[in-house]
Order: sequence, then structure tokens, then C-alpha cells
Amino acid sequence: MYTTMEFSTVKWQQLSMEMKILEEDFYTRFGCEVEEFTDEKLNTNPVTRSMSAMYGGWIVRFAEMYHQTKGVMNAAAARVEQLTSSVDNAQTKIIALQDDLIKSQEDQLTSVRTTVREEVASVQSAVKTEIRSSWSEIAGQKTAQHHISTARIKEAVKSVVIEEDKSKNLLIFGKPESENEDVAATVSEILLDIGEKPHLVECRRIGVRGAESQDKRRPIKVKLSSSDAVLSILRNARALKSSTANKSTFLGPDRTPDERLAHNKLVELLRRKMVDEPDSYHYIRGGLVRSVKKS
Repeated sequence: MYTTMEFSTVKWQQLSMEMKILEEDFYTRFGCEVEEFTDEKLNTNPVTRSMSAMYGGWIVRFAEMYHQTKGVMNAAAARVEQLTSSVDNAQTKIIALQDDLIKSQEDQLTSVRTTVREEVASVQSAVKTEIRSSWSEIAGQKTAQHHISTARIKEAVKSVVIEEDKSKNLLIFGKPESENEDVAATVSEILLDIGEKPHLVECRRIGVRGAESQDKRRPIKVKLSSSDAVLSILRNARALKSSTANKSTFLGPDRTPDERLAHNKLVELLRRKMVDEPDSYHYIRGGLVRSVKKS
């Protein structure tokens, strides 16, 4: 009895090679493929002692390969069933993990909602207490003073809103403009050059366009859907230095007047250091001018 074979690609390739050799011997003797062989072709050949020995050898080889093929196929079927069972178990575990994750997220969301409600209630209580304690003082002040306080409050709120809004803005400098320019298309082309394709909420040139200027390069103000998109673009902005079409284009955040003043001072200091300390590299990071020796 033949030993049962376990399934493997190497054994299957060996078995296929043996079958190929037998098929070639069969074709050499009968002049046809195995699947084309018929009783007529067998009967046209006289049976001699040597032919009987050859047929017997073929039958033994066929029996061996049949047994081996059967063993390999049975092993392959068992292996497929085992893999299918493993996949089913893995899918079951994944579904269970997904359920656990969803439940955990729901628990976290409930906890966050509870915390927010408690904080809001605490703030509201503190505000009401402050209003009650200082209402008599406010009511006794002059009308003009009351108007000034209200104006200051409105100005503070407006400042917060503007600052939040500016974080979603991006400024593009140095890009030439043309007649009947599609500003959105220009911006998309610049951002694609650094591998960015964000959602553009609004794009427009800012400043007065001088008709006498041949090289018009007014800045472009771009509004995006989130401040995270702005940060991602600014992180990749240095890639424009190696661009062919946008080498002279620069990207920057939409700064407030105070921020622009502070940044201009940093740039001025950077330029002085580049002249005074040529043996070092100088750059702006974290609101400071930093230097590193070239060596």
C-alpha cells in the first residue's frame, strides 16, 4: 500500500511533472494525447510480449499516480476546510471586537456628554452668581461707562471669532495673475504640486490691482474647511522650492496685524543673522530665530 501524501505545492509540482513525463511517453507510442486515446487506437497495435510488459508498466505508474493524486487532493480538501474554519473564527472575533469598540465609543461619548453638561452647569451657575453680585454696581455706573463695557465685550467676542476664522485661511504669495483668471484652478494647481487636494471654500486675490503693472502678483487668500488642512499644507510648503512651475510661490498663514508685526521682526532678525553669522544656517521656528553650525 502506498503512503498517504500531505498537501504541499512542492509535492503537487512533482506529481504534475511525473504525469507530464507519462503523457509524453504515451504520445510517443500512440501518436495522440491521453484524452484522445480510444479502443480503436489500442486494437490497431499488435500485442507482443514487449508491448504487454510496457502496458503493465504504464498501468503500475498510472496506479501510483492515481493513489498519490487522491492523497494530495484529500489533504488539500482538509487544508481548505481548515483555512475556511480559521477565516470564520477570525471573522467572528473581528465582529466581536467591533461590537466591543462600538460599545466602548458609546460609553466614552456618554461620559463626555455627562462631563460637558456638568461643566456647562457649573459655568452657568458661576456666571449667574457673578451677575447677581455685581449687578448693583453695574446699575449704579454711568450710562457712558456701561456702553464702553458692552463695546469691549463685543470687541473681545469679535476678536475670538476672527482668530478662529483666520486659522482656516491660507495666503499664497508670488503667483503671477492673468486676465480672466480662474483663481480656484490656480490654487488647486499650486497645492497639487505639493501633493495636497483640500476642499476649497473660497479663493480670491486681495489688494488693489494696478493696471500699469506688467507683473501682477497680488496675494491669494484661500479659505479651507478646517484649520488642520491649513497646517498640513504649511508643513509641505517647502516642497515648492523644487517645483518648476511654482518655484517663486510662497505659502503662509493668515496672520493678524500683531502677528504680522512680530513675524516681520523675526524675518528682519533672520536676515541680520545671515549676514553677521554666515557660518551657520538660520531659520524661524516656534516664534524664534534658531541657528545651526554648517559644519
